[in-house]
Amino acid sequence: MLRLGSFAAAAGRLLPAGPRLGSPCLAGGRVSLSRAWPVGGRGLLSRQVRAAAGSAPGGGRGLALKTPKGTRDHPPAQAALRDRLLAAVVACFKRHGAAAIDTPVLELRETLTGKYGEEAKLIYELQDQGGELLALRYDLTVPFARYLAMNKITNMKRYHVAKVYRRDNPATTRGRYREFYQCDFDIAGEFDPMIPDAECLKIVHEILSDLQLGDFLIKVNDRRILNGVFAVCGIPESKFITICSTVDKLDKISWEDVKNEMVGEKGLSPEAADRIGEYVQLHGGLDLIERLLQDPKLSQNKLAKEGLGDMKLLFEYLTLFGITGKISFDLSLARGLDYYTGVIFEAVLLQQENDHVEESVSVGSVAGGGRYDGLVGMFDPKGRKVPCVGVSIGIERIFSILEQRVKASGEKLRTTETQVLVATPQKHLLAARLKLISELWDAGIKAEMFYKKDPKLLKQLQYCEDMGIPLAAIVGEQELTDGVVKLRDVATRQEVDIPREKLVDEIRRRPVGWAWQVGLPPAPSLFPPQIAKEVAKLLEMKAQLGGDEGKHKFVLKTPKGTRDYSPKQMAIRERVFNAIITCFKRHGAEVIDTPVFELKETLTGKYGEDSKLIYDLKDQGGELLSLRYDLTVPFARYLAMNKITNIKRYHIAKVYRRDNPAMTRGRYREFYQCDFDIAGQFDPMIPDAECLKIVHEILSDLQLGDFLIKVNDRRILDGMFAVCGVPDSKFRTICSSVDKLDKMPWEEVRSEMVGEKGLSPEAADRIGEYVQLHGGLDLIERLLQDPKLSQNKLAKEGLGDMKLLFEYLTLFGITGKISFDLSLARGLDYYTGVIFEAVLLQQENDHVEESVSVGSVAGGGRYDGLVGMFDPKGRKVPCVGVSIGIERIFSILEQRVEASEEKIRTTETQVLVASAQKKLLEERLKLIAELWDAGIKAEVLYKKNPKLLNQLQYCEETGIPLVAIVGEQELKDGVVKLRDVATREEVNVRRESLVEEIRMRTSRP
Repeated sequence: MLRLGSFAAAAGRLLPAGPRLGSPCLAGGRVSLSRAWPVGGRGLLSRQVRAAAGSAPGGGRGLALKTPKGTRDHPPAQAALRDRLLAAVVACFKRHGAAAIDTPVLELRETLTGKYGEEAKLIYELQDQGGELLALRYDLTVPFARYLAMNKITNMKRYHVAKVYRRDNPATTRGRYREFYQCDFDIAGEFDPMIPDAECLKIVHEILSDLQLGDFLIKVNDRRILNGVFAVCGIPESKFITICSTVDKLDKISWEDVKNEMVGEKGLSPEAADRIGEYVQLHGGLDLIERLLQDPKLSQNKLAKEGLGDMKLLFEYLTLFGITGKISFDLSLARGLDYYTGVIFEAVLLQQENDHVEESVSVGSVAGGGRYDGLVGMFDPKGRKVPCVGVSIGIERIFSILEQRVKASGEKLRTTETQVLVATPQKHLLAARLKLISELWDAGIKAEMFYKKDPKLLKQLQYCEDMGIPLAAIVGEQELTDGVVKLRDVATRQEVDIPREKLVDEIRRRPVGWAWQVGLPPAPSLFPPQIAKEVAKLLEMKAQLGGDEGKHKFVLKTPKGTRDYSPKQMAIRERVFNAIITCFKRHGAEVIDTPVFELKETLTGKYGEDSKLIYDLKDQGGELLSLRYDLTVPFARYLAMNKITNIKRYHIAKVYRRDNPAMTRGRYREFYQCDFDIAGQFDPMIPDAECLKIVHEILSDLQLGDFLIKVNDRRILDGMFAVCGVPDSKFRTICSSVDKLDKMPWEEVRSEMVGEKGLSPEAADRIGEYVQLHGGLDLIERLLQDPKLSQNKLAKEGLGDMKLLFEYLTLFGITGKISFDLSLARGLDYYTGVIFEAVLLQQENDHVEESVSVGSVAGGGRYDGLVGMFDPKGRKVPCVGVSIGIERIFSILEQRVEASEEKIRTTETQVLVASAQKKLLEERLKLIAELWDAGIKAEVLYKKNPKLLNQLQYCEETGIPLVAIVGEQELKDGVVKLRDVATREEVNVRRESLVEEIRMRTSRP
């Protein structure tokens, strides 16, 4: 279970590592994926891209190799740091029982119109290309409100981590971008006062404590209190907002300057300003709240009295959580107060001005939120409100701080999670390496090997040191004779012989790597001096939340070809992503990320006829931009721009196409691509074989049913056409006919070749003798002896590589699912070597043994020319890769779940803290705070006195396996009654043993 804990531990350890570039393991190439055929009914990369890639001798001369203003690529080191940071924050959200949702990047323009006041000019609008008027989401809050209203949801605890887009003035050195992440947690519903609000503050406290960003303070206030202060100080209601904006400056300028502005610019009397000053300079805790409740004036103001009563209740709950030491009730906190209906809060990082000053000063806002109860009513046709409270973590600010600390420390981050490198000390041991690494992969060990037949041992060990790989498993001639593997600890250089059958357990037993602590203890001197505005913007965004509910009528829908992901769908999606990413990481891949939009010229001319499917952004002055069509062209641009010649990378992200959607079949306008690529100059077929092994592992792990991976080679098919007497000029058109053999019988394909394509019947018959063949090594051997093919240079070369590929696949033990199929022809004119496609199979009926294809779920191959399109000198980088048809897989799994009526858990909550009698809220809050602090995923109902039956029913409905019940008798006995929801068995557990008991029970398979 991922607990935030120390960031290094929680995030899987960021370890010292050398640069990936030029690494001997990836000596000389780059990865991108050949995706020239449909996966899930969609072409992954248009054929025109590959065609152009093969005919771009001039390379990318004149092309601007850059990302759009205010955006950036995330290379492996940044992407690894970002992913681990996000994983740590998400782990906290899950610990508090939140379910994930996702909404489209694209929203109808009218959904966003009128929500942001002056900020509306910062919205990215898409070009009107006919049909719906669209814009890119500005934040996650308005889409969430639209989602609640559209689905008539009145009770939900959700989190959402995703990118948002603003045409703001970027300040990238200070963590301000036009494309950036928001990280939101919200609780919606009618609950007893201040319980969910207190939990939001507990979440902020947990995240900032465990990320070890330095000392921090969470300021809290309430709109009602400040409005009451203004009223008793004699301020006209018409001036509340303008005076509020002046008070808001107290964290930047002195009270004297604030007072001068109130009097000189806002027309306030000096006496009224002085009365305000007596209040807004106050900050403290429960003692201050008690004093203000006795204040002769405030105690007579209804709003202030109500707000102070809730603030007192909030602090009582925070005291039970044990976090009031970091909380300050601060009457100067005014940002967004005119847009909230109750409590607001803001977390700031602190630093000492110098050694002689004890007072800490704020150096930056890193989280903010509060209660807003009016936003959903803006979308609901009847203006019905849904009370909401939430928090947003300033993830980009935190990311910038961590980046600067890492840079200042001089340390390098590990960009892979590889546990062991499989190495050989002598030549001619490639087969031994392939067998061993296949065993490790199949056992779930994250392992790498060199893609050279006979690498030097010194280079292999140096690679481990450069990349931070903790172990090397060395197989030499003596080790093979003795049935052992020499396991080397890279840090200590100690070696020990391990029996082959015990190697997996020994690797699992060893530490994952060297601890990485750099930058996590407080390092205030590394913080930028500027105060981040992102949280303030989030608060100010809600300017239209109050007072407008129900006045506007909206079309409550997502744009055509897009969809929201509900918690149930997100749970399925997360399982699939986790399985795929685990496989990619097991094979030593690094993650990268590229912006969702590219310069229009980057995409221009890459997709031929499919260019009409590209979403162009409206020309709002400045750069001309388009949404990415796939992940491959941005990857090629990334490689050329950064002069990278070798990398093993994966990238999972959304792409956009104005295609005709068929959503029931998994075809959308906004959809995920899931790519793995290896780039570099390597010995033939080793990386190609690994790509096929990855496809085999993923489809086996996902248990989608029987499958077959078809393989072919462009050179073999071209050679076959040549020996059959097909003119060069007809290769491509005949290829497209052969491509139809998985959809129609040979007789119809032959008729098309002869009748429509003008091929002679004799030539068609000769082609038919070949393209209906499929098999394995035996077929390859037969074709190598074929009198005609054996004389064709291209075919002979392709068959030689295919034989080598099957020899490696045999060592991997996966040839039972591989078919060398000469009819596989899709995209062959754009590939330079091997291609492959994975299809799911099914039995037509019980009496038919032959399996038939029911859909393509993965595809890829070798293409070596795409990067040269972007390189100024046209330098090529050999590439091979695979793309998983993730949307097709989602659709299959969603349909299966629907058909089975299986109940999908949408949270990971391990235990519900419940009470058996009334007036035990205090005990529930104490207990749940202990569980959260111990890393247990726990929930509590937000009612003071919920019925026990309702609490138990909630567990059964949501799949929570355990209930921790505190009653009067349990409190006397110092125990907690732990109930197994499935069996209904109950046992008393000592309070001090509860955490271990919950861990033990929930860790069982």
